[in-house]
Amino acid sequence: MIRKHLPGAFLLSTEFIQALRLAVDDQWKVIRQGAFWRQVMDRPVTHALYRDLMLQVWHYSRHNSMNQAVAAFVPAPEGLLKFVYRHAAEELGHEKMVVHDLRSIELFDESDLLRAPLPATEALIGYLYYVSLRYGPVARLGYSFWAEGIYEHIQAPFAKICADLKLTSKNVTFFGAHAEADEEHIKQVEEMITRFAQSPQQQALVQQVALTTLSLTGQLLEQVAARNS
Repeated sequence: MIRKHLPGAFLLSTEFIQALRLAVDDQWKVIRQGAFWRQVMDRPVTHALYRDLMLQVWHYSRHNSMNQAVAAFVPAPEGLLKFVYRHAAEELGHEKMVVHDLRSIELFDESDLLRAPLPATEALIGYLYYVSLRYGPVARLGYSFWAEGIYEHIQAPFAKICADLKLTSKNVTFFGAHAEADEEHIKQVEEMITRFAQSPQQQALVQQVALTTLSLTGQLLEQVAARNS
């Protein structure tokens, strides 16, 4: 069951981080019970499934820098805005890692980038722009909270994909070298949440965005699995 704050409840910053982490863990448990997870863990991973997955990653990752920057349109404390500007710059161009990884195993076709994203992918992209424009950088921290710490949750299926497709570190820069940078990013995100998500309303928004974006990501995985079942 996903943990939710009681209406009007207020948690100290350190308690909120812990509660948020538990809520995200619960959502990952739901994802691990889905068809994508079973397909990866129980059957040989195909090149087609991996290509379809990475193309969805390409679609949403190329928007992450922009929707992060858009969040700065909503007034926020200077310290948080500095984080937003810096993080937006750091996220710029990460989709090129996806192209590199697919090209390195001869799975990249330029025409693939013209294919429309899956419905859940497009919903995730659109929701993040909405959050950034409507609620601003505090709320968007909910997405960064789990996205920067994704690797501990996907370690098992990622290892299985690499084993089945015989991928090396040279073939997985997005989910490899990228992960090393995100270890520092998650510390920064937690610091921002601790400093700036202090009211019940702010904490509720951070958790809402975290769970909604993770749920949409789970739906993205299910749609990839359905196309490759």
